[in-house]
Amino acid sequence: MITNKGFYLLRAPLMPVEFLTRFLQLPYEALAEEIKQVFTTPYLAEAIYIASPELSSELRKWQEGQVMSEKDQEKLVLSLFRYLLRMSTRCTPYGLFAGCSTGYTGSATNVYIQPVQAHKQHCRLDMNYVAELAETIARIPAVQEQLRYFPNNSIYRTGDTYRYAAFTVKNKFRQYDLTAINHSVYLEGVLTLAAKGATRKALYQHITDDDITEEEFRVFIDELIDSQILISELEPTITGEEFFHVLIDKLSRLENIRPIYELLCAIREQLTVSQSGIEKYLHTHALVKQLLPETKNKDLVQTDLFLATTDNTISNGVIDDIQAQMEVLWKLSVANKQPDLLHFSKAFSQRYEEQEVPLALALDTEAGIGYGAYTSHYAAYAPLLEEVVTKTTGTADTIPWNNMREFQLKRYMACLQAQQSEVVLTDEDIDYLSTTSTIPIPDSFYMMGSIVSESGATMDKGDYLFDFTSCGGPSAGNLLGRFCHGDAALKELVRECLDEEAGQQPDVIYAEIIHLPEARTGNILLRPQLRDYEIVYLGNGSVPEEKQIPVTDLLVSVQNEQIILRSKRFNKRVIPRLSSAHNFMKGSLPMYKFLCDLQFQQLRHATGWQWQLPVEAPFLPRVRYKHIVLQKCTWLIYSKDHPSLQKNATVQMHFKAFSAIKEALKLPRHISIADGDNELFIDLENASCVHLMVTTLLKREQLTLQEVLQTPEQCWVLGDAGRFTNEIILPFKSNTVQAATVTREQTTDQLQRHFPPGSEWLYVKIYAGINTAEKILTTVIKPLVEQLEANDIIEQWFFIRYTDPEDHIRVRFHHATRKDFWTIVLAELQERLAAAIDPGLIHRIQTDTYARELERYGATTMVVSEHLFAYDSEAVLGCIDLLEGEEGEHFRWLLAIRGVDMLMDDFGYTLARKSTYLKRLQQYFFREFGAGQPLQTQLNAGYRKHMRQISSFLDPLQDAENEIEEAIQLLEKRSSHIRAAIQKVAVRTWDDLLSSYIHMFLNRMLSSNQRKHELVIYHFLSKYYESRLAMLKQQQLS
Repeated sequence: MITNKGFYLLRAPLMPVEFLTRFLQLPYEALAEEIKQVFTTPYLAEAIYIASPELSSELRKWQEGQVMSEKDQEKLVLSLFRYLLRMSTRCTPYGLFAGCSTGYTGSATNVYIQPVQAHKQHCRLDMNYVAELAETIARIPAVQEQLRYFPNNSIYRTGDTYRYAAFTVKNKFRQYDLTAINHSVYLEGVLTLAAKGATRKALYQHITDDDITEEEFRVFIDELIDSQILISELEPTITGEEFFHVLIDKLSRLENIRPIYELLCAIREQLTVSQSGIEKYLHTHALVKQLLPETKNKDLVQTDLFLATTDNTISNGVIDDIQAQMEVLWKLSVANKQPDLLHFSKAFSQRYEEQEVPLALALDTEAGIGYGAYTSHYAAYAPLLEEVVTKTTGTADTIPWNNMREFQLKRYMACLQAQQSEVVLTDEDIDYLSTTSTIPIPDSFYMMGSIVSESGATMDKGDYLFDFTSCGGPSAGNLLGRFCHGDAALKELVRECLDEEAGQQPDVIYAEIIHLPEARTGNILLRPQLRDYEIVYLGNGSVPEEKQIPVTDLLVSVQNEQIILRSKRFNKRVIPRLSSAHNFMKGSLPMYKFLCDLQFQQLRHATGWQWQLPVEAPFLPRVRYKHIVLQKCTWLIYSKDHPSLQKNATVQMHFKAFSAIKEALKLPRHISIADGDNELFIDLENASCVHLMVTTLLKREQLTLQEVLQTPEQCWVLGDAGRFTNEIILPFKSNTVQAATVTREQTTDQLQRHFPPGSEWLYVKIYAGINTAEKILTTVIKPLVEQLEANDIIEQWFFIRYTDPEDHIRVRFHHATRKDFWTIVLAELQERLAAAIDPGLIHRIQTDTYARELERYGATTMVVSEHLFAYDSEAVLGCIDLLEGEEGEHFRWLLAIRGVDMLMDDFGYTLARKSTYLKRLQQYFFREFGAGQPLQTQLNAGYRKHMRQISSFLDPLQDAENEIEEAIQLLEKRSSHIRAAIQKVAVRTWDDLLSSYIHMFLNRMLSSNQRKHELVIYHFLSKYYESRLAMLKQQQLS
């Protein structure tokens, strides 16, 4: 179930389509003079300057009468004509060419855009220049003496080394490298002192060692700053107040820099000038050059346009329609492909099993396993290979033949044969193509597209199309965050969305990722503070320090194939979020990419419609589901297929030649040149448009053309000057089951964690199939451990079943003082295995280091947990030794249910508490397996089928009748040991540990598909306890 948030972001071009129509009615010969004249209008001249100062300069020369060649004039006119097309049809905000406005759902559709003069500009210096200004100012001696310095927030310690990321600037771009420095008491002291911020003077005075002179220590501190181990407080921020204002505010508190402060204030004042034209940009450029003499005017100022609207409302009926249809289309969604995350999960499990380790250590290429392209191979210096670039080895990506591809091919061929241009999907088609994914959709997401209709009134009557662009998450704020600085209402609405997302899971921290890969990327990453918590990594946070989470505070583990982050300080699970559209996929540092990738873990992605035909098709039909157009008609054309199109031909020659192509391909009048998400409007009945398109085709050799749905007649957004095209971003939330939270006891280093072979723990892995493992447990392990314990060779032992990815059993034997016990155990084990099991059925046997899961079981409860595992292992082996044949397998899961119930009795759980606890576990597993109505129906049907037997097996008075007395005696023996053991440990609550104990009991008791079994068992027990409570309540009332 998804619901919209009652608001949207409207995006529209600066000018209405009627503005463009006036140019499209002109012959090419008259176009040049009209373009020259129209760009004398101040706000249009300003729009061109913001987009391209170089083009603006050429335009002014032309307008002033400077003579230029015919070829240069044609190039200039076509460039300006391209911008005219853009500012009249394309909705993507870019400078002054298009803007946005926050709208709300209501009873009727009515959107009216005010004249250009009423719009609001939000101008700011490009972050590249702001960062360069800050860096330049930070090098001024008078400033250096007053600044505070902090430790680089990427720094972490591993062994006797500190590692951190530092950058060098090449061609104004930051290039990061991972760097190491040896630990010393001096460095540790400096980092501790600087943790809260310290001036150079305070750092210089820190030295107390007579062996180092004050001058040597000053040089040491200066080197730490130069090498970026210490970072000044003038490092850029990307959330909260815009960094240029933050910079000015910080400088206002410093002494002896008044001229610099006033210069920056003058720049800020110039950027707020509301008068149209290019003068404010020229003045800003002149001011900046006083500090940065090499400054160019290109990309100096970033400008966002916020549209003034008299009305901005879309009817609830239209939005509800789109919402309902999008909910159906989620069935076509697929799981996010995250190969780096999957590889990390597998490598982590193999290295650390279920341990929880510092995230920085896990991502370390030397001490850990690395991430993505940054693995152990990356860490090795190999000069011989530096100049060698090879293709990636391994299996090439292939598209498997599936229902979707078969369906697409059939519909495509049917379209061609019937000479149709549209594939209409039905509900039956969607169900047939459904991926039936168990992976949930995001809790919060956005949908973007354009509404196509003749008017608001006709739209409200249901006569419209929704031209789908994209749909994604994991948050509705991903595309909206960037525009919140210039729109206070939008900022509050987005903040409410994100607060609601966090409020659904109060025991989980949703934390914004704060990282500045390079200064210019800050233009995309800049956003207000939208969340209460921030993960800071090579970037300054804007939330209070107590709510900033450094990467050194994060621990990572893999639980049930899911990567879990936890904050040590808050002892809560942390879910990272990036409320920005920044493309982090390439060239990002491993820490940043890991955090960004983790957002999408186990979530689905709505891909819309991607044609997957066996061969490249020159024409692809429109694909529509009800009102939603998933794919527009598309044509792929190559210049080599059309020799009539010549490079040096005149405008009219191009127009005439392409007219024949238009008829042959059956192209509509209005199309667009599609280049990724860039679309350029083309009117094929206008010679200038055709000439522009053909010259582009001849240059690129290939073009993708798409139909235009928002033709001038189908633009319903109105304004004083005419009709506007539109694009809207709709935020949604999904009502999904909450994920289980993760809290763990804080660990200490006092309890030994690792036990290698030859220590007091022997750890053996026996790789074999499921049935063979069961035989090994009952015919080899059971009699072996009974003999070893009787002869005091071992003091305790336990086992678990595991897959990594091969099936095997893990057995751990313990003796605290006997040094040779492990040699005896191994000899006995090998002898018994050889006698009882066909050698071909055992794949391999290996010993390993036993690493205690201290984070999972807690330092104070680790030893008692190991004892509990021993009691549980003994009881389980006794129980499964009693099972025979298919009837035994039925008894197995019923005894598992009884065993879970008895475990909760051992920890003093009442019926009501059992019900609440099992409901929580059931919800977690229900979500893992899809949380859908079909699954709910199946589980409920299963419970109804077995509820009499479940009730009987949970009733001790019926043990004799069920012939389970011997098995219950084994479980009762376990209970007596457990109750005695836990009495000796002071624990505030056993809730977190008990879920692990139950999980491990079921792992031992059930021979296969343990997690699916857990889902069913938790559901059955939850229903049973719920029923028992209802019966007791009814008895009390009667």
